[in-house]
Formats: sequence, C-alpha cells, structure tokens
Amino acid sequence: MSNDKKTDPQVHRLPAGGLREIHKQYGLWIFRGGNGTSVPDSYMKLPQKRYFEFYSISHMYQGEGRLWLEDGREYAVHPGDCVIMTPGTLNRYGGIGGERYCEDFLNFCGPVADMLVRAGVISCGVFPFGHIRRLPVILEHASDPAVSSQIRANIELQKLLVEIYLQRDSRAQTGYPLLDDLLKEIRENPERWWSVQEMAELCNLSVDQLRRVFFQRTGINPKTYVDRLKINHAAEFLINFDMPVAQVAEHFGYQDPYHFARRFKAILGISPGQYRNSVAVARDKSILPQAGPLQRSRGKTG
Repeated sequence: MSNDKKTDPQVHRLPAGGLREIHKQYGLWIFRGGNGTSVPDSYMKLPQKRYFEFYSISHMYQGEGRLWLEDGREYAVHPGDCVIMTPGTLNRYGGIGGERYCEDFLNFCGPVADMLVRAGVISCGVFPFGHIRRLPVILEHASDPAVSSQIRANIELQKLLVEIYLQRDSRAQTGYPLLDDLLKEIRENPERWWSVQEMAELCNLSVDQLRRVFFQRTGINPKTYVDRLKINHAAEFLINFDMPVAQVAEHFGYQDPYHFARRFKAILGISPGQYRNSVAVARDKSILPQAGPLQRSRGKTG
C-alpha cells in the first residue's frame, strides 16, 4: 500500500461490538443502516477509493450517480438502482452531473452472506431495484432488539438479495432463446447423449460461446449438466421400476454398466444397488413416501 495517505484506500471497519447470540446462531448480522445524502458531484469531489470489511447494499432513490470497481469497470447509477458491495472490494461511488446521491443503505456480515457469495447470489455491481424504498422497513426490524425482529430482518434481507439475483438471472436468459430449446430437448430426452458440438450447432453458436452461455445459465458446463440429469432420472427408475441396474444403465445411454455405476456413485455418493436398497429399507420403515428423489411428496411420511 502507498505511503502517500491521499492515495491510500479509506477502510470502513466492522464495528467492535454489538454481535448478539442470535446473529451467531443465524449466521447473519445487520449492524447498521440509514439514509444518506452526499454533496453534489461527490463522485468527482471525493475521489478517494475505499473498501468495506462487510457487505453493503445501497438503494439510490434520487440523483444521478456513478460506480467504479477495482477491476476498472464503471457503471451509471440511476434512481431505482441498488449498489451491492462485498468485503474487501475496492470501490468508489457517488453523485455526478451536479446531483446529490440520495440513498438508503444497509451494512451486514456473516457466514450466510458468505455462502450467498459462493452460490453466486450476491455479487458486486449495480442492479435494478425499483423506486419503492424497501431498505428502511428491514432496518426498522433490525433496530428492534427482540429476537423475533432480528430474525425477521434477516429473512427479509435474504429474500431481497435472492429477488435481485433472480431478476438478474432472468435478464441473462433472454439473450439466447435457442438455448431454452436445447435445455428443453435435453430434459425431455434424458436417454440421449449430446456432444458439445451438437449443442452448439442447435443453438447457432460456436463451441466456446455455447460453453460460456450454458455456464452463465445453469452454473455448470454442458457435459456435466447432461451427466447429472441422466443420473437423477436413473435414480428415479431404480426405485420406481423393478429393472436390473444394467438395463437402467442401457436405457439412459450407458453401454458400459460399470461406467454407469462409477458416474452414479460420483454424483450421488453411493452405488446404484446401494441406492435402491437404502430407499427400499426406508420405505419398509415408512420413512419415505412412494416417490422418486426429485419428486415432492404430497402425503404424510408416517
């Protein structure tokens, strides 16, 4: 880090105290929030970069703004957008065009938030949020010391973060309509083996493009998707049909039953025979409903 204090990042620290047992047990702590208004053109007048030791979500409801991230990306921020920051990410954002930056914000931390980052639900950037000011309601719950209010604040924050993620994911899906056709075809024909080249041709994409957009949509690569889909369907067959394991393997396109057994164990953790036997024993003890592993039970389990 530079010895010139004017160029050193400004560090926003976690509070030294205030963490309660409910926050440890739940794994999420909303420790600060409120409403802020910057000076006009704060993005240019206050150019010092900074990072947080915690997560931050800011809803800009008035003004015009700009966000800079450490990888060089810059974003326009408009009323109705939210800015999400993760711990340690160098950033700078504020008002531009003679405007103040008016925001509601929440700061939070904990292993639940860390898990949401690993799952891709939380990421840095600017996201559409709408013009209804929803953060003050969460802060109101978080400000109430009652355990039930703390839990409610955490739940509402998680719901909001997931909603932002799902909106982002939905927008990402609109760019490649032929990919929807491919995924439908794969799901409806689990016995078929697909090469990545065949998938790319169906989507009118190059192989590299197909791999990239497929991963963006599903979070896994194309061949892994096909393999796991086959194994999930095969697991249903094993417990719903009195069919030899080798015949189940052949039904789903595995010519070698030993290869099928290896893939089954790699994905589900046990061999096909052990899986079938464990489900049969559980049913005999009235632990499981008569349904496959991906089906939702509508009845009582006993």
